[in-house]
Amino acid sequence: MSSFQPSILTSERLFPNTETGSERIAALSLLDAITVNFLDTCAVWLFDRPELQTQFDFVDHLRQSLRATLDAYPQWCGLVKAINTVNGPLAAGEDQLAPHARRFGRVYIHYGTRSDPGVEFIAARSTATLDELHPSSRRTSQPLWDQEKVNLSQFVPTTRLANPANVSDANILPPIMAIQVTELACGGFALAVKIAHTLADASAMIYFVKNWASVNRSLLLGVATPALNPVFEPERLDNAAAGDINAALPDESILQQAETLPFHRYDWWNVPADSPRKKQIPEAFRTKELSPAGKQIPWPEWDLKAPVSHYIMHLSRNQVEAIWKQASNASSADAKDSRLSRHDAVLAHIWASINRARNMHNDPGPVHCDLTYGCRPAFQLGDAFMGSLAVMVNVEMAGADVTTTAKSDGKETAVLPPIAQRIRQTLSRVRDPALLAAHLHSLAYETSPQRIWQGFLGTRHVMTTTWARAGLYEVDFGLGPHPTARYADGILANLDGLVLIKEAPPGRTSDVNGDAPPTWTDHGVDVQLHLRTEDMERLLLDPLLLPNEQ
Repeated sequence: MSSFQPSILTSERLFPNTETGSERIAALSLLDAITVNFLDTCAVWLFDRPELQTQFDFVDHLRQSLRATLDAYPQWCGLVKAINTVNGPLAAGEDQLAPHARRFGRVYIHYGTRSDPGVEFIAARSTATLDELHPSSRRTSQPLWDQEKVNLSQFVPTTRLANPANVSDANILPPIMAIQVTELACGGFALAVKIAHTLADASAMIYFVKNWASVNRSLLLGVATPALNPVFEPERLDNAAAGDINAALPDESILQQAETLPFHRYDWWNVPADSPRKKQIPEAFRTKELSPAGKQIPWPEWDLKAPVSHYIMHLSRNQVEAIWKQASNASSADAKDSRLSRHDAVLAHIWASINRARNMHNDPGPVHCDLTYGCRPAFQLGDAFMGSLAVMVNVEMAGADVTTTAKSDGKETAVLPPIAQRIRQTLSRVRDPALLAAHLHSLAYETSPQRIWQGFLGTRHVMTTTWARAGLYEVDFGLGPHPTARYADGILANLDGLVLIKEAPPGRTSDVNGDAPPTWTDHGVDVQLHLRTEDMERLLLDPLLLPNEQ
């Protein structure tokens, strides 16, 4: 891997320009609580050289506009904490929380104090150029782009973020969010933003960065900063739960409803007595007799020592259309919702390709696409709603069925319609607000929100996140003739089976058809793939992976 490790120039903690005025404690939502041990939400944007007046310190300008933006996000400068006792005394302020929010493992934010850690802001410099980090011809010259050579994670702050499950005893408390601006040798810059997943999923993080960019533009123009209206009301989500979640016991009929959802229930605590993984059980429960709350995690399916490769695959708009048409050909006439989206089709294509690479052709056992589904639409919460609002859906089929191919006009093709239909039908079940409300009720009574895992990795799983329509390329700081990012990417761990589907970067010239309304696939689709190296090698040789342009 090429090393362009940045040199750190400055590191500081930033706070809002305006003090909050009072100390505040707010419970985070039931969905926020389950993400305590998730990887940080993180993305990197690559921007061209700012072309404004001479002697312009754009890093300092970004610093100033960030502070102004934090006026609308004061909670992200605070402390994230968790309830760490079962029946013990509550810590100061925890008695203000609703009864369901005082249960073990529930999380809350404490901010507006003199001990707030603030947001880490780092300025750095690298010898890399934009062309080295993202070749301008990449979409056509490298549709399969090896990330071993250039990995944008080098530009992510190494700052360890706060985790309420692991209370820090450091003199300087860890922040919830860290941001790094790295000046590149060509005059461009890399912007990396990472935040504790408990406070923000990708949708919330990108919404914040777009807010920051709009404030930066207004300061450059010398006009009034825009009114920012992020919605930090986690109680609104909990209020959508079915039944009375503050009651001492759950409603069994509601729990039975929740069990009909297509979710995995893997129990982190369901381990043999002599397992070293028993230390994952919180000390408060380690010596107690615990009934299994879900299936044992299938660790034998995941070779943690096997090398893993990381590629970005680009599908052009025409290739996406070809995949969609292929997946739509045999839509079931009696399906409740037979209209497939481009996302259904692309996901079906990727999932089928990965299972072929994993040699699942004759395997009758189940394989799983563990798909992250954002719940904002189901609960009628808009893009401005802050938090981590997602569930992980289990799309399940037999390995042999996902890898089926057929001959068409003398050519082998993947049989995508049944796969895409299974994805669509599974998602349709999850979109039922009543069932999701039942799921929230069940979460309120888990022994610990972090105990149950809805996904896994390894040979029978892919864990897929989608950033389609999140606005990754709508970030405009107003810093030059090409103010939007040349390239942007989510930062994931390099683990076997992780997949991220997102918009591809717009070209410098229009590549959109006529007057057609814009769609998230106008510039094609980029797919971030992490696979065991021996499977990746087979995937790259698969003639069905990249459809012919039509």
